[in-house]
Amino acid sequence: MQSVFRILAAFVLGILANINNGFAAEPATWQREWQKTVEAAKKEGQVALYGGQEITHPDIVAAFNKEFPFIRVLSVAGRAADLMTRISAERRADKYLADVMASGPNGPRMLYLSKALDPIAPSFMLPEVTDASKWYGGKHWYADPENQYLFMFEGTINSTGLSYNTKMAQPGEVKSFWDLLAPRWKGKLLGMDPRSSAPPTPILILYHRDDVGPVFVRRLFRDMEITLFRDRSQGTNWLAGGKFPICLLCRDLDKAKQQGLPVDDIAPDQIKEGGTVGGGGSSVIVLINRAPHPNAAKVFINWYLSRQGQTVWQDVMNKKEVEASDSMRVDIAKDDVLPEARRLEGKKYSVVGFLDPEPVQKLLQEILK
Repeated sequence: MQSVFRILAAFVLGILANINNGFAAEPATWQREWQKTVEAAKKEGQVALYGGQEITHPDIVAAFNKEFPFIRVLSVAGRAADLMTRISAERRADKYLADVMASGPNGPRMLYLSKALDPIAPSFMLPEVTDASKWYGGKHWYADPENQYLFMFEGTINSTGLSYNTKMAQPGEVKSFWDLLAPRWKGKLLGMDPRSSAPPTPILILYHRDDVGPVFVRRLFRDMEITLFRDRSQGTNWLAGGKFPICLLCRDLDKAKQQGLPVDDIAPDQIKEGGTVGGGGSSVIVLINRAPHPNAAKVFINWYLSRQGQTVWQDVMNKKEVEASDSMRVDIAKDDVLPEARRLEGKKYSVVGFLDPEPVQKLLQEILK
């Protein structure tokens, strides 16, 4: 009888082993879908990428093509506003040429409002992309109110937007944004004209913060006799030349410092209201609807948001573009992220998602008309 039981047990174990071997040999669902998508992308043979250097930089394109040489990349680089005009004109002419876009969220938001985007999450396939634990805060972050369209892959600490001439002022003189309303600064502040484009990130954040808000924005632009500029190089030149001690939204300060000019940023940890992540400054990636190469677009999105892709992006932005940039991925090294942008390990940051620009635009137009 024992022999019979041993024979039956061996038989059952053999069947189970064969079943397990069959399961092990069968690719997981995501692998089958991924392989199918890659094969379809081969047939499409091309992907059209629109955006700034965060997606069209030659080093990023080269790294992608090293992995997927059978997908030719058509890069359309430019300012977000110009690209929005181009895409809108293309679509009015019934030409659907763009697949993917990455830039600051204001441009893609225009596509979102015109219903030109598809939800991006369904295109995520690689486990390292879908696994929320690989991203800051253990979740995926979005810059649209529905949390579906504008995927925030950048988690750089938001700049205060404040900079100063090191020969004329010291960062300790401004410890809160409210300090800018002191009588000593009246007529001595310089700022980029916030009407020249969508409201800049620092202005959006200030308007929507409970401890600053529209009252501060109104007083700053109405009462402080702030001198406005539109040309970004002009603002930095005026600050470096000593015409003004403090600037709001002067740009390219890192490059100016490298040239030995007496300018510096007021770091987020020096300001009471500093230390946020996201909002209108963090770059987003979007999937444009009616994309001509939908499978190649999915392959690119998954590569771009993978550990490898985000490592390449982070390296390019900090080293080649000298633009402080920290990926939302937490499983890649941060050693090369410029110090002013790097999230400190163990410190919790408030992540700012969607910020409605319309009330800010309305207030600024009212004040500055």
